[in-house]
Amino acid sequence: MSPLPSDYPRYAWQMLTGQRAAKEAETHAQRMRDLQPWLDLGRPLDILDVGNGSLRPQYALLRGAGHRVTGIDFVNQPALGWKAHAYRLLRGMYALQLGLGQAAMEPTGLLKGNVGVLPFPDATFDLAVSYAAFEHFLEIPKVLTELQRVLRSGGLLWVGIHLFTSPSGGHNVSFTEYPLRTLPPGTEPWDHLRKRRRPFTVPLNQWRKQQYLAAFAHHFEVLHHYCALREGEQWLTPDLQVELADYSRDELTCATLVLVAAKR
Repeated sequence: MSPLPSDYPRYAWQMLTGQRAAKEAETHAQRMRDLQPWLDLGRPLDILDVGNGSLRPQYALLRGAGHRVTGIDFVNQPALGWKAHAYRLLRGMYALQLGLGQAAMEPTGLLKGNVGVLPFPDATFDLAVSYAAFEHFLEIPKVLTELQRVLRSGGLLWVGIHLFTSPSGGHNVSFTEYPLRTLPPGTEPWDHLRKRRRPFTVPLNQWRKQQYLAAFAHHFEVLHHYCALREGEQWLTPDLQVELADYSRDELTCATLVLVAAKR
């Protein structure tokens, strides 16, 4: 649940007006631009979507582009009830707003599974992608070892990570603001790095930028990395910079770290 009551009507408005679909389309286009120097995207590829999520927009966009896509996530299982119905409705809205046929959203390529123990043979995929999922994986070295195994020689990895050290990195302030602009009443900026008055409601590995870079470099050749989204500059006062001196300005304000890496 969000601590901001305004998140719920805002989320509904973002879905109805296509704002969230537009953000997903932008992420897809950004990924294609990032990969273009190293990968021929004009031919159908075998792609693994790591942590595809219940709404699976990136899975659908890649399928809609003609690729053979497999998604793996704990949420990939048949479900009943109002929540499952709501997810089906939202997926239908995404497909319509993204100009995709309903077939792109079909779960035929989805598997329920542990990303640290991938149920695929060696050298199965040309590309592995993941967005807003790695921050929830608690055994990153295992995940990277498995991705290295299932990628083909020269295969690529594209990952977007919501960094824990950003103002929204605790996943406990808002799920509708990208970048974060509003804090819940009584909440201080970077509370999750300071007093931790707000509880965490989802699993978080709490890794920092340099930990990710070192782990990826250990398993892959890192071709490119950059900050795709910044937030929090307005809250980073001189006093806060002193209090948070263990963190660089870069990691305090980078909400999304993108890495492109290749199998050696």
